[in-house]
Amino acid sequence: MRVHQRDVEVGVAGRLLAGFLCVPERASGLVMLVGDEELAKDSSVREVLHAAGLATLGLDWRTADEEQAEDWTVREGAHVELIAHRLEVARDWLQRDDVLSLLPVGFLGMGLGAAAVLVAAAHQPRGVQAVVTLGGRPDKAGSVVAEVRVPTLVLGAGEDADRAMLARRVFDGLAPGMRKGLQLVEGASRRFEEAEPRARAARMAAAWFSDCFRAVAGPGVVEWSEGTA
Repeated sequence: MRVHQRDVEVGVAGRLLAGFLCVPERASGLVMLVGDEELAKDSSVREVLHAAGLATLGLDWRTADEEQAEDWTVREGAHVELIAHRLEVARDWLQRDDVLSLLPVGFLGMGLGAAAVLVAAAHQPRGVQAVVTLGGRPDKAGSVVAEVRVPTLVLGAGEDADRAMLARRVFDGLAPGMRKGLQLVEGASRRFEEAEPRARAARMAAAWFSDCFRAVAGPGVVEWSEGTA
């Protein structure tokens, strides 16, 4: 499957966030990747999503100055709301594109992004059709987790007891009655550094997005060509 790629820039509050857009020729949805540098650089997750017919948009959610700041850490839980706001603005940016606006959208978060995607989904429930947290610290979303109504899959590290417990806690915090899922991925440590468990988690995420997108958009796809890129 051919995948068209291009660099993009999204303006947020006077700042430009650089990003990378990848769109298969026949795309059935678009996943916004929100996480640390590891997620941005790792092509294995993107490739699984592309093989499933899902476009991806990854942005540098921090400016160069912010990347140097010591308080940008998951441990401190810093700036979850700020990243979530930027995610919401980037989602609105997609809506101004004649082709991309036709695609259902999902959020995939790792690291600090696992919390940010939950906050953004709670703030903008009509702007996203599915959410996946892949490891990271989704608990940093705090009480906002209970406000999420978007179908959400929580993927936890099966080989880390603390993170597995954290994933269960976030899953339990999601509202009863909504569509939600929890999967502890065997062989995965807290950062999902192992190739096979990471690939398995990516396939779970792709299946979740595809199923949720079909539920809201039917079997339709968007035809993508060089002219639209």
